[in-house]
Amino acid sequence: MVQEIDILVEQREIKTKGYLKQMRQKGYIPAIVYGVKIKPVNLWVRYKILNDLITKISSIEGTVFNLKLKDKEYPAIIKEIQKDPVTDKPIHVDFQVISLKEKIEVKVPIKLVGEETVLKLTGGMIDFPVREVKIKCMPKDIPAYIELDVSNLKIGQAITVKDIPQEKFTILESPDTIIVHILSKKVEEVAPVETAATVQEPEVIARGKKEKEVEVSTGGSEKSTEKK
Repeated sequence: MVQEIDILVEQREIKTKGYLKQMRQKGYIPAIVYGVKIKPVNLWVRYKILNDLITKISSIEGTVFNLKLKDKEYPAIIKEIQKDPVTDKPIHVDFQVISLKEKIEVKVPIKLVGEETVLKLTGGMIDFPVREVKIKCMPKDIPAYIELDVSNLKIGQAITVKDIPQEKFTILESPDTIIVHILSKKVEEVAPVETAATVQEPEVIARGKKEKEVEVSTGGSEKSTEKK
């Protein structure tokens, strides 16, 4: 999907961590650009610009922008956005300059339609494990999203990658990858678990015990008696 949207960037010099922190506090995010007919260049991009794009565009990594650096302009895609694991805010961006005449690989989201219908007819629930896929196509043919109609699915049925029409793009995921399927809400009955264990008294085996008593006679000889 080619957009007439400009992204203004500034060249960045590699300096100390303290300088990097200061720039972040001023609202800048470190970035890099590489790709067709350009050597890798370290950049700054304003956080507000990037955040606005993330908010407004459903497929930011599947969109071609006009990257403006100094007095030059490049068709580019956002190849990767690294995010803080705690705040989920972007902390670094990779831009890739592309050729509008060559196929590229991008990620695009999956959009479902007909959810209400399938839930009403089946009484089941929708499992949607894959929400975006990587595709390869010409920049002008990048879709904003791939739409899947699930209204005719029944419980146990699924849509896989190989079920998706791919006229203007090729999906690079495995053909058998399940995108969405319908599950039953019924839960198998589980045998009740005993709350208290039955305590079994240990079997006692009585054994005869022989006791030996020794009597000493007046004559000094010993007599042995046994009791059973």
